[in-house]
Amino acid sequence: MDTALFEKNIKFLYDNLPHYYNLVKNIKTRNYKILNDNIIDINGNKLYPNSVEEDSKKFAYYPTHNELWERKFYMIKTYFWEKEFNVTGKIVNKMINKAKTIRDYTEEGFYFDRDFLPTVAVFGILAGKHIDLLVEKFEFQSLFVYEPNPEFFAISLYFTDYEKIYKKLKDRFFLWVNGKLDFFAIERFYYERKVTSSFLTLSLKTYNHPLIDDAVSKFEQVRAQKLRGWGTYEDEKKGVLNHLENINRYKVLVKKTDLDIPVCVVANGKSLEKNIKFIRKNQNSMIIISVGTAIKPLLKAGIESDFHIEQERIDLLKDVLKDILPKYEGYFIGSNVVKKEVFEMAKKPLMYFREAFSFSPKEYQIPGSSPIVGNAGFAIASFFTKKIYLCGMDLGYRIGERKHASGSFYDSKEDKTLNGIKIEGNFSDDIYTDSLFLSSKTNIEKMIEMENLEVYNLSDGAYIKGSVPLKDYIDLPCIDKEKYINEMLDCFDDINIDFPDVDLYPLLKSVKNVLNKKVEDYKHLTGLIDFIDNAFDTYEKTHSVEYSLLRGSISHILNYLYILSHKIKKKDINKLQEILKKELIRFEKDFKSMRIDKGFR
Repeated sequence: MDTALFEKNIKFLYDNLPHYYNLVKNIKTRNYKILNDNIIDINGNKLYPNSVEEDSKKFAYYPTHNELWERKFYMIKTYFWEKEFNVTGKIVNKMINKAKTIRDYTEEGFYFDRDFLPTVAVFGILAGKHIDLLVEKFEFQSLFVYEPNPEFFAISLYFTDYEKIYKKLKDRFFLWVNGKLDFFAIERFYYERKVTSSFLTLSLKTYNHPLIDDAVSKFEQVRAQKLRGWGTYEDEKKGVLNHLENINRYKVLVKKTDLDIPVCVVANGKSLEKNIKFIRKNQNSMIIISVGTAIKPLLKAGIESDFHIEQERIDLLKDVLKDILPKYEGYFIGSNVVKKEVFEMAKKPLMYFREAFSFSPKEYQIPGSSPIVGNAGFAIASFFTKKIYLCGMDLGYRIGERKHASGSFYDSKEDKTLNGIKIEGNFSDDIYTDSLFLSSKTNIEKMIEMENLEVYNLSDGAYIKGSVPLKDYIDLPCIDKEKYINEMLDCFDDINIDFPDVDLYPLLKSVKNVLNKKVEDYKHLTGLIDFIDNAFDTYEKTHSVEYSLLRGSISHILNYLYILSHKIKKKDINKLQEILKKELIRFEKDFKSMRIDKGFR
């Protein structure tokens, strides 16, 4: 026990982290004490099996090769589909093929620097000596430390030099002490270095506690969420082609109103089968907005929604809707990236601009309308009312059960899942989810808070924070639907959009210039990729169209560069850099070719 270190830490906290100083100062009870190089609880039990010194050394011994640590890799595909991703795929595959020709390429394992660690999360400070040893021994991509018990943090002040840690790691050190771990803290930890934090997460639990289990679960949820939805240049280009076919042909959602009526957003989760009763009973008491594949089960039940929304740019959409949409009497609201044939099938077509799409005018984008069509339905509903009911918006599932309602597009498909991320259920504790649903749920929760919405969730799936679970069906008073629909239609208007000036060269050149720098080890590579990643984001405001077109593919390419570099020895990393420097120009050539084909110079 080092009293001088404790005093040094107290001064450092007082001067730099007053909230942690106050936390330590205001600890009222003492349930633990330091005795004989161990921590003893009030019953005399030792928290360390041997001693703080001995067991901390075991915790801190090379995490990449230590059985006490959990290692979670993001495994890349061995081949990127060139048919669908004709530019991104070719660049990635050239790197993959090159890496495999290098003499020391390893198929199964990875090479690491002995003194550098990737993304590291430590759950449980206890005496904190293991953290001190880790920081003394290693450099870090980033280090997250969580401790639910302020008393352990106070004890760690005798063993851990926090001033040294903060000076060495600076903004790469994340510390959370006391209570439940906040999702926002984990998101900040992961998203500040999105690419390099994707490769490998090393995590250590020093002791068991429900709040630590909760933190580990949240980490896994955010990690899974972060590994999807990056998009690609090819997806954006497909959207651009559809956008050019659709713009200036349909009225667009351009303004909000605040109608004092309920709007029901109907998605195609399995629980829609049970929610049909509520929808049928109240169909004259609320505006019904169906999304995606929910349209078919509703029509089968004899219910026609007032508005139907589609968001995806995929070719398959027109085949899914060809027997339904031409007969649909409600208003069809398609995003600007939906294929023109889908709009042409609708009797009453309207349009909205998809969020975060490169050619969507910023002033008309619908906030919160991604990543899936359920989010679009929810976001558009919030344009018209503060009171929203959710039906079939499960965003989760039970292991081994179907995820979607019967009588829909998914009837002929394998729709069961045998694994997932366990989350809090709306009505039960046996609900799991995947990264896409989790991202969708998070965005809805943010919308509820941001727009101060009153949301009732009848869906038997994931619990949505800020919503009220509604299991007992209620009778809502009738409304004048025609009047309110007309008021909603007044929020759509004709606008004229031009093809913007697009020049991909400056962004591609900026990436190429950084790749000229010689990489000496994996630590240096991490810094290089973080620099590119952060520098690229600076173009979001000044070159927003180009940024949106390239952002997803640049992330994928950097991710492959980073992971493949760990499969070859560090002396050969520059060989992959050279490929990228030569190949990045493919994006500019492909986009210029598309512009010429479409008559835009």
